[in-house]
Amino acid sequence: MNTDKELYASELRTMLREALAMAIEGEFSAHVESPYFYTKKAYPMQTEIDNLPLYPHHLPEVLLTWAGLDTQLVRNKEEILVFDLETTGLGRGETLAFMIGLGYYENDQFVVEQIFLPDPDAEVSSFDRLITLLQSKSLLITFNGKTFDVPVLESRLLYHQIWLNLRAMEHLDLLHIARRLWKNKLPSCALETIEFYILGHIRDKELDIEGSEIPQTYFQYLVNGDPELVRRIFIHNHHDILHTAALFTLICDSVDYPPPHGMDIRIDYHALAMLYKSQNQPETAKRILVDMLSNSMINKDVTRDLGLFYKKEGDLASAVDCFQIACDLNCPLAMLELCKLQENHLKDYIAALKTTEKLRNYLLSRYIVETKKVAAVELRIERLQKKITNLNTGKTLTKSKREKRKEKREKRKEKREVT
Repeated sequence: MNTDKELYASELRTMLREALAMAIEGEFSAHVESPYFYTKKAYPMQTEIDNLPLYPHHLPEVLLTWAGLDTQLVRNKEEILVFDLETTGLGRGETLAFMIGLGYYENDQFVVEQIFLPDPDAEVSSFDRLITLLQSKSLLITFNGKTFDVPVLESRLLYHQIWLNLRAMEHLDLLHIARRLWKNKLPSCALETIEFYILGHIRDKELDIEGSEIPQTYFQYLVNGDPELVRRIFIHNHHDILHTAALFTLICDSVDYPPPHGMDIRIDYHALAMLYKSQNQPETAKRILVDMLSNSMINKDVTRDLGLFYKKEGDLASAVDCFQIACDLNCPLAMLELCKLQENHLKDYIAALKTTEKLRNYLLSRYIVETKKVAAVELRIERLQKKITNLNTGKTLTKSKREKRKEKREKRKEKREVT
């Protein structure tokens, strides 16, 4: 009886595998028990995805420095592995990675390889191919891989008592640099959102699948074996790999400054300037902001930060000009900086009073009024009014030591509360 059941189960597995291989172009591994299913497609290096190449001209130093990678190391494209998982859930425990999407460069081609588990028992077999690839690569490119994909994969490897030190590999997670470059421009920094707004790609809902539907779709496939259910998951994962490579290329080719082919409207150059500033390259950061201003790419953030650069350099006239523009665009920090310069350096107390009153009115107009900030601004207004009165009445502005100490305390308090 058991023999009949085992024979029936074997025949059923064979039929399901044949149906999968007929529906999706691919083949099964050579494992006798629980083979995995895999697909492989190669793209010539000249191929463009949404008008973007799949490999950058080089890896920019500012990007490597930001990611904490060795800037002196020479990397070949053959050492790069693009990596993305499709899983049965978002948690780490008991989450099965039933599809492993891989992208790598080989013989002047970009190869997309997908490893799929037709049943969960094939998981341990699938690691053979994965480990072979990982051991031949040195740089992982992922989108949210540090937070999700790598920890999930680590837990599954440990479950099968396989030790592979993924953390020892260099890893560039594009989600974090994408947030740095586009968080102020996009409604979110999900990969599909970036595809739509930055790469100009719209996924076909008839062919693709929503990420939230993927786990349940795989479970349905395990129940009825219909390969049409997982076809859309293959397409979804394939797009993820291609667009991760395209986004990697766009970022690498765009963060160098000056841009060799002119400014790209897809890039937030203010965010790029702040990236250079964070990597101790203030001259490049300032140059980007100056170029933005000269190209009429004006907003309150650009003029405010350029004003701060000028102020630090001692070019107070240019700083005032920039802060004035940002002030007109309702930037509270620029208003504060402008009134400081007007009061302390230009000694124009009337102008400083007008700027400070504008700052107070701005703070009072907010949906949530921050009373401490308003109180600090009121102190500045009171001090400026006193200075103007003393000037008008001809009184001396000489202060006692106690008054000077009190004024310094008030200024420090204003700085803490307003900024």
